[in-house]
Amino acid sequence: MHAENVPLVLADRVQLQQVFMNLMLNGFDAMKESTRGRELTIKSEVCDHQVLISVRDTGLGLPSGQAEHLFDPFFTTKGTGTGMGLPISRSIIQSHGGLLWATDASGSGATFQFSLPTADAVGLAA
Repeated sequence: MHAENVPLVLADRVQLQQVFMNLMLNGFDAMKESTRGRELTIKSEVCDHQVLISVRDTGLGLPSGQAEHLFDPFFTTKGTGTGMGLPISRSIIQSHGGLLWATDASGSGATFQFSLPTADAVGLAA
């Protein structure tokens, strides 16, 4: 699902691709052990001069008591993870004037969301 007529954002395309790839791969990894249907949903919305992107998976959800550390450097919940993907992703989004956060769906997955200001919000309407 996506918002109609999503306004432009001013961002580095390669860096945003890196964020998307990290969030999607994390979602795929989270669903590997799920016994129910596996679904990754990416959604865009526009609200108050911000483009909001959501990446939702139907995996096991966020680790109890550890969710606040997901964006800490070198913190990982994966056996093969480096703990750098989410901190780098958050840094990229923040460098473009946005925010990145995660919410748990109580045992039915997790949603990672980021917002970016629209080009007109920063005075550079296309």
